[in-house]
Amino acid sequence: MRQVYLLLLACFLSAGISAQSSSPWTLEKAVTHAISNNLQVKRLDNFTEIARLNLQQARNGRLPTASGSTNVGAQLGRTIDPTTNAFEQQTIGFQGYQLNAGVTLFNGGLIKNNLAQAEVDLAAAEMDARVTSNNIGLQVANSYLTIVLLKEQLNNSRAQLQLTTEQLNNTDALIRAGALPPAQRFDLQAQQAANQQIIVDLENQLEMATLGLQILLEIDFAEEFTVATPELNPTEAQLFENYNLNEVYTAARNTQPTVLAAELRKESAQLGIEVAKAGLRPTVSLFGSLSTNFSTVSKDFSDPDLTNVMVVQGPAVPVLLNGEPATLSTQTTTGSPAFPKIGYFDQLNRNFGQSVGMSLNVPIYSQGRNQLNVQRAKVQQLNAELDIEQADNQLRNDVQLALTNLRGAQQSYRAAEASREAAQAAYDNAQRSYRAGSANSLDLVTATNRLDQAKTEFTRSKYQLIFNRQVIRFYLGQGFTLN
Repeated sequence: MRQVYLLLLACFLSAGISAQSSSPWTLEKAVTHAISNNLQVKRLDNFTEIARLNLQQARNGRLPTASGSTNVGAQLGRTIDPTTNAFEQQTIGFQGYQLNAGVTLFNGGLIKNNLAQAEVDLAAAEMDARVTSNNIGLQVANSYLTIVLLKEQLNNSRAQLQLTTEQLNNTDALIRAGALPPAQRFDLQAQQAANQQIIVDLENQLEMATLGLQILLEIDFAEEFTVATPELNPTEAQLFENYNLNEVYTAARNTQPTVLAAELRKESAQLGIEVAKAGLRPTVSLFGSLSTNFSTVSKDFSDPDLTNVMVVQGPAVPVLLNGEPATLSTQTTTGSPAFPKIGYFDQLNRNFGQSVGMSLNVPIYSQGRNQLNVQRAKVQQLNAELDIEQADNQLRNDVQLALTNLRGAQQSYRAAEASREAAQAAYDNAQRSYRAGSANSLDLVTATNRLDQAKTEFTRSKYQLIFNRQVIRFYLGQGFTLN
């Protein structure tokens, strides 16, 4: 919750920056750079891209499938000629071509529910990307805001050092004039040294915080890097505006990516049940194929070559056929006919075949896997419902805490304002008394320290109040301006 405060206030601070040059880094520039270059964000972008590819794959599930293949080889010994199905005692070279296609007509709603689930998963992944980007923004805002506050503290400490130095110079002048004893300068001298030490410590802290932000942004350390300083002047009405719990919660419920992502996961889990149930239903599909083949021993038996075949007529033998005299003679042949081989493309054309059909696959028993998948999907749905409830409860708690913190910050601001005014009055009185000689340097240093502490606390409470107010405005979806 505190990180949310830091991010929101820092975003508001960046909106109030009056940039005098293009060199200082605003929060908006830093967050944009971090989101574009951070490795965690890039990794999550890859997950989102995977979800997008899964969606495309689910869409492609409605399309038919087609595949082609060819085989080539040699058969040795007594083998079957693939073109005649006759046994041949020789080496046969062969090659075949196949083209198969199929399309699913019905598979229990698997394709439809897979597609719907992939769409929801992509939306959830995009919501997760928003959450991760916000987390990166929180880290950047935390570092950015630390630098801004350290710069303000450093400016205040330098102003305090200048004031102490002026007081010491005035005291030295009075000592030289004989109006004050020399011992009056010791307290101011010690205060000056303390101010210088504070400045050195703040400068070191600022350098380390700047280095940390550069590491987070993954930029070159040698590159010139400065953070812009904002100016805030909210009105009393803006700082003390009241908000209604139900109004803030209802608005936040519709805008926060964590809750929306949980709701999308629940929807995906519900679709997962239907996906699992598809395993219990039959599948109907159409299929078709084209095929042809070639053999090195294939011959054309319809066109024999009789060149080497000779017919020999035997002697006539008298016979009676149906009481009538006649003669019969025998014929013998010598040689054997030759059959020409069929060419490659002619074989592919003659052996070309087609098939088409429909298949029905009915699940009967699969070792209980389908039933277990359905039960597992129902448990995942229950977990998704619990995730929504948990995210919703966390959001309500965050809103309630934000409103409580806002009221506490308003009271703290009022108390700090009164303390600052009292410390200012005490300091003015100590300054007058010191100049009149009725107060010593220790009294002046004490009053100065109290005023410095009161101013620091007032500034802190003012920023804290702005934090809490901007958190509420963030939940309401009203942006980060005070208009």
